[in-house]
Amino acid sequence: MALQLSRKTVPYTPLDRPLKELTIALVSTAGVHRKVDEPYDVEGDERFYVFPGDVASGDLMVTHSHYDHADADRDINCVFPLDRLRELAAEGVIGGVSNKHAGMMGFTKKLTYVYEHTVPALGEELERSQADAVVLTGGCPFCHRVAAVVQREIESRGLATVFITVRPEETQIMRPPRAFCPAGFPLGHSLGLPNRPDIQRQVLVDALRQLEQLHMPGSVVVKEYPEYRALFGSGT
Repeated sequence: MALQLSRKTVPYTPLDRPLKELTIALVSTAGVHRKVDEPYDVEGDERFYVFPGDVASGDLMVTHSHYDHADADRDINCVFPLDRLRELAAEGVIGGVSNKHAGMMGFTKKLTYVYEHTVPALGEELERSQADAVVLTGGCPFCHRVAAVVQREIESRGLATVFITVRPEETQIMRPPRAFCPAGFPLGHSLGLPNRPDIQRQVLVDALRQLEQLHMPGSVVVKEYPEYRALFGSGT
C-alpha cells in the first residue's frame, strides 16, 4: 500500500555513507523504454518499465510527443545517463550501478491512477533493487511534476534521491526531497547535449554530490553552466 503523505510533508532520507559506496539507479518520466517494449501511448500512459542493470544504452529509446526528444534519440544519455553512470562506477566515483532502472512517460490523463497505483508499484521495484540512491529525470513540463511524485515515493521507502530538473518551477510545486537544476538547459536535455560526455558527466556528478549534502527538503539547487549553456541553439 502506498504511503500517503501530505504535499506539505517532504520525505527525506539522509545518507550516512559517501558517494563512492553507493549503488545508484536511474528513473525517468521522459518516455524511455527498451526498443523491444511496446511503445507508450503518447496520448497518455500509466505504465512503467523496469530495465535490467546491464541493459545496453543502445537498446533504449524514447516515445513521447510532448517535448522535443530528437537529441535524446541520438544519445539517450541526454535524459537517461546510463553510460555516464557506468563510467563513474568504473572509476570508483560511485560504488556501483543498480540491477534495476525504470522508465515511464509522465504524461497521463489518469493522474489519480498513476498516483495511487503506478507510482507505488514503481517505488516497490526500486525498494527491492540493489539501489542505495536514485537519480531521476523528466521529459515534458508535466513529466517534471510526475517525476517529483515518483521521487517522493521512492524517498519515503528509505532510498535517497536527486531529481535533475530543467523545469524547476514545475518540480518545486511538488516539493521534491532533493532537486538539482542545470540552469537554462532546455527540455530533452537534462544532462546536456548529445554525444558530449563532458557535459553529461559534469551535470551528473554535480547532481550526485547533492546526495552528500544536507538540504532543506523541497528546495531546488540551481547551478549555472555558462560554458555549456551558450552551446544550446548554436547548432553544436
